[in-house]
Amino acid sequence: MASHRIGARVAGLSPAQLCAIIEAQAGASDAALRVAEEHAARLVEQPEWVLSEVLLSPDLAPHILAQLPTKDHAAKGTCRAWRRGWKETLKKRERPRMVARVRRRAEHKLARAMHVFIIVIN
Repeated sequence: MASHRIGARVAGLSPAQLCAIIEAQAGASDAALRVAEEHAARLVEQPEWVLSEVLLSPDLAPHILAQLPTKDHAAKGTCRAWRRGWKETLKKRERPRMVARVRRRAEHKLARAMHVFIIVIN
């Protein structure tokens, strides 16, 4: 298989060419994008201020975590600031799901009532 020679084959490419290849492959599927993101997160070091002033900020952590679905429980185990932010935003993130469930039930009851009403009229 030629894959074991990929390092030698791409060694002469420019950084821009390598980025173009990575972007094209990452766009191929959600799984490929996840793998590319995992590698980038592991290999590219973030400046200290990103960690201390953004990711651990008690003011910003809730806004970051509010973007996550409620099933991403692993995020709350990252650190105390994220656990606190997770708790602060959990009700806001659960509310749309609960509202949608209540709305579906109401629509179902209305449809049943309309069906009964039509039967009674006929």
